[in-house]
Amino acid sequence: MFSRNIQKLKLAVQKGLNLLFKPAQTPQAKWLEAIALGALFIIGLAHWGYFLNWFTNRFDMGDWHQYVAPYLVFLSKGFRSGQLPLQGAGPLLVPGQYLARPNRPLSPQILLLSFLDPAKFVLVNVWLMYAVGFAGLLVIKKRYALSLISFTLLFLLFNFNGHITDQYVVGHIEWVGYFLLPFFVLLVLHMLEGGRTGWGWVAGVAATMLVINLMGAFHFFLWSMAFLLFLAIFQPRFWAPVLTAIIASGLLSMIRILPAVVEYANGGGITFMTGFISISQMLDSFVVLHPPYLLNVQSVPIGGWEFDFYLGLLGFAFMLYFGVLRSWIHQKTYRALYLPMLVLVFFSLGDMYRPLFYSPIPFMDSQRAPTRFIIIPLIFLIMLASLQFESFIKNWDLDKWKEKVIVVAGAVFIGFDLFQHSNYWRLSNLTTKVLEKYGDAVQVTLVNHPDAPYVISVVAGLALTVIALIILAILVLRERKMTGPKSGQIPSSALHES
Repeated sequence: MFSRNIQKLKLAVQKGLNLLFKPAQTPQAKWLEAIALGALFIIGLAHWGYFLNWFTNRFDMGDWHQYVAPYLVFLSKGFRSGQLPLQGAGPLLVPGQYLARPNRPLSPQILLLSFLDPAKFVLVNVWLMYAVGFAGLLVIKKRYALSLISFTLLFLLFNFNGHITDQYVVGHIEWVGYFLLPFFVLLVLHMLEGGRTGWGWVAGVAATMLVINLMGAFHFFLWSMAFLLFLAIFQPRFWAPVLTAIIASGLLSMIRILPAVVEYANGGGITFMTGFISISQMLDSFVVLHPPYLLNVQSVPIGGWEFDFYLGLLGFAFMLYFGVLRSWIHQKTYRALYLPMLVLVFFSLGDMYRPLFYSPIPFMDSQRAPTRFIIIPLIFLIMLASLQFESFIKNWDLDKWKEKVIVVAGAVFIGFDLFQHSNYWRLSNLTTKVLEKYGDAVQVTLVNHPDAPYVISVVAGLALTVIALIILAILVLRERKMTGPKSGQIPSSALHES
């Protein structure tokens, strides 16, 4: 009897491991996988709720107080009074022209401020964009037939790494645009894999960048465009589609770009901080759990969140081994990604970016914290690591149950490390009650005074966005009519290269 029960337990464990390590095939397996995916999604919702202290944000620290509260209160007052929130006044709403700063949100969900108070909106906004990002990860899972264990590793490292958590907890609400990066990665991989890069692909890139800009995530727009530009420089065969996509992205996002160009024609007036002071500090940012802190580099105080990309030791090893070493050896299709990644890493070091920061090139002086540049390489490496790990385990049979148990334990340890990081950095641990220092400074009022340059820039930007949208739609429909919707399918060999 005892041995029979042991045998049944062993079979149950093997079936469970098989569900984790093999893409679902049978109806029962698909149902179980759907339940597991739902559980992961709920874990993410709970994480962000816990991390941001649910609906009790007091806007009493850092950028929450100086930027976020004025933005959200301004929008809320405008919507609730039936006025168009274009101009405001307040000690922290600088400049008063709302659309003049490209990091202010203009996405559709800001309409929720008509009935949600800012504290509730903050978390609901994160939940909405987290759901969009989760959908993007599911597209990757389906496209590359990822098993549940590979998807789980991708899910953990993408959603809970130190960069996205730290940036958001200090009040950089525009970082919700980060959750759109899976779609950008998919478009880039599509191009490398030999997929069609006609107007449909160009429109996909431009639309993704528009949504990113509407979130206020102008930084991600610049980094993504820079990555594509470097990719085309090193791979001239991609020059035509990439240049077209960059131009289309800029034109489609003019509603956010043009007002900022007019406002900051003479520069943004911000101070360059510096990048990683050494390679060892960069490596440290991935594997060492640091508390929130301020660095003083060259007498400039820098928030520790700018030097934290925490993955944990196992998470970093997973990314390095599968995303760099094995992917380089076994997936030649993606080798074109590494030089653009190296360029962004190069500019994240020390003062390497300083000459560009002080150059007359538009928007170069908007990137005061060059350490952020490595988030695009980081996301690509996490994605590549997940794809290569799936290739690594796809032929494992039931006899490898010990190896599977070790992998599952590793995933649990990675999740544990990431949770510990979030627990350390969560909002309730950082709040400093600076309202007692500033007083009730988050006071904004809606104003309406003549400001021709601003109004013209907004109207012209909106017109250019609408015109670009119409032209792109016509070109995409014409292309589909001429070539058919399935003409862009990727050769299967590109997905299974070894």
